[in-house]
Amino acid sequence: MPSQYTKLHWDLGTAYDLFVSQIAIYEPDRVGLRASWAAGVRSRLALEDRQVLENFWQVYFLPLHLIFKTPAPKDTAAMLGFLETIPAEKRLEALTLRHETPKDVQEVFCGTTSRNKWTHTEKELISAYYARNRRNLPPTLLELVYNNWAHRELYGHHYLHALKAYAESFFFEEEHRILPALRQGLSHAQMRAGTLPLTAMLEELSSGVRWAEIAAAQKLYLAPSFWGAPFLFTEELNASTILVVFGARPDDMALIPGDIVPDNLLRGLKALAEPTRLRILRTLAHTPQTAAHLSRVLRLRPPTVNHHLMELRMAGMVQVIISLEGDRYYATRFEGFETTQDLLSRFVNEE
Repeated sequence: MPSQYTKLHWDLGTAYDLFVSQIAIYEPDRVGLRASWAAGVRSRLALEDRQVLENFWQVYFLPLHLIFKTPAPKDTAAMLGFLETIPAEKRLEALTLRHETPKDVQEVFCGTTSRNKWTHTEKELISAYYARNRRNLPPTLLELVYNNWAHRELYGHHYLHALKAYAESFFFEEEHRILPALRQGLSHAQMRAGTLPLTAMLEELSSGVRWAEIAAAQKLYLAPSFWGAPFLFTEELNASTILVVFGARPDDMALIPGDIVPDNLLRGLKALAEPTRLRILRTLAHTPQTAAHLSRVLRLRPPTVNHHLMELRMAGMVQVIISLEGDRYYATRFEGFETTQDLLSRFVNEE
C-alpha cells in the first residue's frame, strides 16, 4: 500500500508510448529491439522527418510533463491536437523546458537568437546541465541545440510535421494493439498498490528498481507504458509531485507486432548465456555493490561492467537501489530467474 505520506494517482494514455516508442525505434540496442526492424520503421518516413526525430532524441529528453498535460483521452490524436494549439515558436519550449530545468539555463535557451552566438560561459552552462542529466554533448550536438533555439519557430513547424508523419506511418495502428495491454497493466498496478508498500510495488513494476526519491514524494502519478518495459521514466512535475511511467508490457508479448517469441524470454536467455554475466550475478548475490566496486572486484573495465549490468537489468535479473544522493547499488534479483524459467516452459509447451 502507498506510504502514509504519499498520495497515489493514476494516468493512462497511448501518448506516452507515442514518444517512448521512438526511443526504441531510434535507439534499438537500448531496449534489445531488432535493429533491422527498427530501421524498417524509420524508412517509412521522409528523410527530413526522419532526421528531425533522430536529432530530437540525440539532444532532448522525454517530454513527460507535456504528455501529462495533454487532454483526455491522451491518445495520439489528442497529443497532436494539443501541440497544434501551441504556437510554432513556443513548441520547443513546451517540449523541452521542465520544472527541473534551472532558471539560468531557461534564460539562455529563451534568450537565444540567430544574431547572437552563445558565449563560452553559456556553452559551459548548457553542457553542465546536460551532464547533470547523464547526457554529454559533443560540440556538433551543442551547435544543433543552439540552431534549434535560434530558429525555434521553424523548428516547431518541422517537429510537428515529423511527429505527424511518424503517427501516420506507424503509431496510429500500433496504439490499437497496445491499448488493451496498457489498461491491463494499469489495473494490475492499482491492485498491487492495495496490497504492497509503495517501494515494493514500484520495484515489482520496474522489475527491480528501488528509488528512495520516488518513495519520498508527497504526490505520485503512475502511468503505464508498453514500449517502456522494463524501465521507469520519471519527471518532477513540481516540488512535491513526481510522474512515473512504468513498463506494462505483458511477459508473453513482443515489442515487434506479429513476433511470437516474447522479448522477456529472449532477454532472460541472453543474459544467462554469458560467463561474465554469470560471474556478476554470483558476486552480487552476496552483497549489493556499485558498478565501480564490482569493476575492481572482478578486474573488469568499467564500460564492460556497465554493459553487462544493463543486459542483466533489462532481463530483470539485477535489482537497482538508488539512494537519495543518486548512488546506484546492484544486487542479484532471483525473481528474474523464475520469470525466465516460467516463460520458457510456457512458450515451449504452448500450442
